[in-house]
Amino acid sequence: MRFEGKVAIITGAGGGIGAATARIMVGEGAKLAAVDVDGALLESLMGEVSGMAGEVVPYVSNAMDPEQVSATVEDVVNRWGRVDILVNCIGGTAGAPDSRARIEDVTLEEWQKVLEFNLTGVFLYCQAALPHMKEQQSGKIVNISSQVRYGKSDVVASYVAAKAGIVSLTNRIANEAGFYGVNANTVAPGLTLTPRVAAVRWDTLTQAERAKYSERIPLRRPAVPEDQAKAIAFLASSDADYITAQVLEVGGGEFSTL
Repeated sequence: MRFEGKVAIITGAGGGIGAATARIMVGEGAKLAAVDVDGALLESLMGEVSGMAGEVVPYVSNAMDPEQVSATVEDVVNRWGRVDILVNCIGGTAGAPDSRARIEDVTLEEWQKVLEFNLTGVFLYCQAALPHMKEQQSGKIVNISSQVRYGKSDVVASYVAAKAGIVSLTNRIANEAGFYGVNANTVAPGLTLTPRVAAVRWDTLTQAERAKYSERIPLRRPAVPEDQAKAIAFLASSDADYITAQVLEVGGGEFSTL
C-alpha cells in the first residue's frame, strides 16, 4: 500500500497511461483526483476502480484553462487538505490535422495548439500544485514526455518540441523546488499501445510490419499502458525519495522511431 494516505492528482486520467496509473494508485490506497476533459472516460474509470482500497473523485476539467486548473487544485486541497503527488499524463497531437506533417506544412495555429495542449497544460498544473507542496515541505511530480523528443521520428514537430520542453520544465522544477522537499521527474515512453496510439499507428501496420518493428526492441514488443504506469508509480512513491531531475526512459531498450 505505497499510496495509503497520499493525495494524488492525475491529469489525463480517463484513458491510456493516465487510467493505468490511476488503477495502480487507487489500488494501493491513494486519494485520487482523476482529471480529464472527457467526462465519459472518467465515468468508465470510476467503474473500473470501484471497490478498490483508495478513494476517487472525478474532475472534468480543461488543462489549458488556468481558471479551471486552479479551481481543480484548490478543490482537492479543500477536500483532502494537501497534494502529495501530481502526475501529468495529458498530451497528444490534437490540433495537428496531420500528425506526421513536415515542418514547412505546419501552420502557426497548429503549432500553438499542440504546444498548448502538451506543454502549457503541464505547466499550469505544476504551477498550481507547487505552492501547496512547498508549504507542506513535500511532494512528487511526474510529468510524461516521450522518446520522440529526440526528433528522430516523423511525428509532427510541434509535438516533438513540446515533449522536449516537458523535460526541461521538469528539471527546472526539480532544481527550484528541491529545497522544499519536492521531487520532479520525467517518464519518457517509447511506443505504447494506448487505445489512441493503437488505432492511429499500430493497427494501420501489417502483421509483417509489426513484427519488423518489434524486432528492433530488445524486449521484442511495444509497451502497454501498464508498463508506463508502473514506472510512474515508482517515481511517485517513497521508493524514489532521493531521485529528482531524472528522465526514466521506458521503451523496452529502444528509442521509438515509429
